[in-house]
Amino acid sequence: MSIGVVLAGACAGLGCFLLVREIVPAPPRLDEALARLASGTAPDAAGVSRRLARRVAASAPWLPVPSADLRLLGQDTEAWVASKVAFGLVGLAVPAALSALLALGGVRHGWTAPAAVSVAMGVAFFLAPDLVTRVNAAEKRAGFRHALTSYLDLVALERSAGAGPTGALEAAADIGGGWAFERIRAALDQARRAGSEPWAGLAQLARETGVSELADLADIAGIAGQEGAKVLDTLMSRAAAMRSEALAADYAKAASRTTTMVVPVALLATGFVLLLIFPDFYRVFIA
Repeated sequence: MSIGVVLAGACAGLGCFLLVREIVPAPPRLDEALARLASGTAPDAAGVSRRLARRVAASAPWLPVPSADLRLLGQDTEAWVASKVAFGLVGLAVPAALSALLALGGVRHGWTAPAAVSVAMGVAFFLAPDLVTRVNAAEKRAGFRHALTSYLDLVALERSAGAGPTGALEAAADIGGGWAFERIRAALDQARRAGSEPWAGLAQLARETGVSELADLADIAGIAGQEGAKVLDTLMSRAAAMRSEALAADYAKAASRTTTMVVPVALLATGFVLLLIFPDFYRVFIA
């Protein structure tokens, strides 16, 4: 029996043990029972994943967590950490399982290569949620900026109609639709319930989502509300600047995609040339 089969079996057994340990109910503990009574929730599959995520966060406090991206996407931090751990374990187990199947089929191989592949796939799968979250958050943040441009125009229109800073912010949020306007309305409503100014709610939303343009709007509205400054021209110019930035970003994205399309076209041309010269090459050098 090769060492690779032994290692594959050991990894599979360890994975099954950890899985069963997390799924099978453990004896009740007083501290966990008191915590459940305080929160008013019952243990379930989500509770298991959250407990696993808390263990990982406690054992690896250096693990980077994209908090702003997760808040923008509406994802739970503990569930995200649990998904990273699950993906990493899957990446570790897949090469070991394939190696065991090959060994059962009679294919002999060294144990160094499968172990290295398992570690590499485990690391890659562990980092996959970071890449997916970063890409999704960038796309959603770009959509938020597009909606914020319209929101700035609406606020400027409300100000030109004679509305005050607070009324302009709230009325413009009520006009628009979509998830971005819903987040803005929720931030304004939360600030009103807390007894604070609406631009403070916008500043908090900017910190949560990482959209700096929203923080600029909060600063402009705060100056208008506290000092009574006329900010109509500032709002219009800011909206025009954001629209120009979005247009430049779209042009850059289109140019990058055009450049990327050169690669498959070049590969197709190379394959076509190889297909043409292969018969002559075969007759001259092989036949």
